[in-house]
Amino acid sequence: MHKFLVRAISGIVYAAVIILAIIYGEWTIYALALVFSAIGICELNNMSMGFSRKTLPIFILSALSVMLFISTFKFSLELSLTWIWCLIAIWLILTCVYFYASNKILDISLREFTDGDYHKAPLFGVGYLGFPLAFMTICPIERLPLLVFALLWINDSGAYIVGSLTGKHKLCPSISPNKTWEGFIGGCILTLAGAFVFDRCCSAFFGMEDVSLWMWLSIGASTCIFGTLGDLLESKIKRFYGVKDSGHWIPGHGGLLDRIDSFLIAFPATFFIIYFL
Repeated sequence: MHKFLVRAISGIVYAAVIILAIIYGEWTIYALALVFSAIGICELNNMSMGFSRKTLPIFILSALSVMLFISTFKFSLELSLTWIWCLIAIWLILTCVYFYASNKILDISLREFTDGDYHKAPLFGVGYLGFPLAFMTICPIERLPLLVFALLWINDSGAYIVGSLTGKHKLCPSISPNKTWEGFIGGCILTLAGAFVFDRCCSAFFGMEDVSLWMWLSIGASTCIFGTLGDLLESKIKRFYGVKDSGHWIPGHGGLLDRIDSFLIAFPATFFIIYFL
């Protein structure tokens, strides 16, 4: 009972932070993206090399690097080309300092550094965290990230309920043995139903009054499919590093990456569906 209560309270607080940050506007969305990127890259580093006083500078440098990457993306449409090049130059300098500091702090040769996993977490983190969260900061429909989060929560709930009751056929047993095809299909159906309800009742709230029903259903389908792929990708990362959870930031839920893994793949897919279709 105590564990369930802790999980419920932390889940409510986590959801409230996301909802309020996105509803409030552009700058709180930007702040949310920076916080998520910093925590996420630290979780990747922790899985890769472990956290200690010795590795703390590496964590700080990699967090600054991915946050600067997002900031460059965010202000690329507002700043002059000169300032953009300055930001890119600073990011490149930070990246070089990271490699140098990692080599010195970990007391390993350059060959050991490049052959090991030490450099993979920050480099992978820029693509894995940087791009999706950067897209969130430049999205003209400010509440589109909230829509994707809401559909993902519906999908997770539907997949869990249907999978628990009827799941027999494993979706990807080598990566995530608890996921089933029945749960995946059930989650998709419930997500499509959620997209339909949002279209009828909440299109003005999300700032998507002119979006057709077929586009809403396409958003629901892409959220379900790519969200599941994002979940499987993060499960693959955890299996690679031999950990159960990416961290312990959210009591009862694990790390932040355990909560936003689906969003990191689903949101860019939704972003491109809306602006290219």
